[in-house]
Amino acid sequence: MDSSALSRIYQQYFEEALLRQEDGRTYLFQKNAELGAVYRVTTYSGIEIVYSDLHFGRPRPIAFSASGQMIELQFTLAGERHAVVSGRDYSLPDGHGAFVFLQDFEVHFHTPAQGPYVTFALGIPVKLFHYAIRQLAAGRSKNLEFRRMMEGQTLRSYMFRIDSYMLAMIHALIHDLKGRDTSPLLLEASALELLNRLLLQVFGLNPLPEGLSREDVRKLHHAREVLESRLAEPPSLLALSRIIGLNDFKLKKGFKACFGSQYSNTCGKSD
Repeated sequence: MDSSALSRIYQQYFEEALLRQEDGRTYLFQKNAELGAVYRVTTYSGIEIVYSDLHFGRPRPIAFSASGQMIELQFTLAGERHAVVSGRDYSLPDGHGAFVFLQDFEVHFHTPAQGPYVTFALGIPVKLFHYAIRQLAAGRSKNLEFRRMMEGQTLRSYMFRIDSYMLAMIHALIHDLKGRDTSPLLLEASALELLNRLLLQVFGLNPLPEGLSREDVRKLHHAREVLESRLAEPPSLLALSRIIGLNDFKLKKGFKACFGSQYSNTCGKSD
């Protein structure tokens, strides 16, 4: 699927959801503008950047179907994303993200009964995904080709927690997306940076440091999330080691190998 076909899928969804374009980037619901707004930009390479800031007083189901292939990098910032995709339940809780792969699908969105519903998404052209994977995965790129990953399925997803660094990148993108004067080139650069980070992290494409397994690296990412959530009172090296289930030697060595020196002095005093 080329980028214009992906854009048509998004445009079809906006039309069926009864969203009207208010200005160059802002869309409002035709019959209920007080629900909030949706912001959208299509970049030069065909990335769809979409931010929804909505508040529901009652459920508002939306049905939508499309043919072809689609990849979306989704983030739920408030509420819960819930849908039935070709008969299969799919949910993305608050504070989580996912790479979602779809083909020839029918989806029924179930919005919250009430309260905020805030989401952010990057629609990724399949050709761009394949190009990025070839650059990052070297000999393993064939295992991450769209058709091979799907194996005839309609939906496949890879979920992850949103860490503080991702959240900062997302909020910066949202700020620029809502600013009418922000260059689409800068938006695309930020979107590509976020995509690159998530491809490396979700699909384990970073080279493994010597002496560490992929499970060790997963635990190190968990350790970084723990530290980032406790910057005011960081745990000691030994306490952090116990929290994530990795010995303190591997923890110290792994942090330097995976994240450089930026966390070298972050841990609190030893127990």
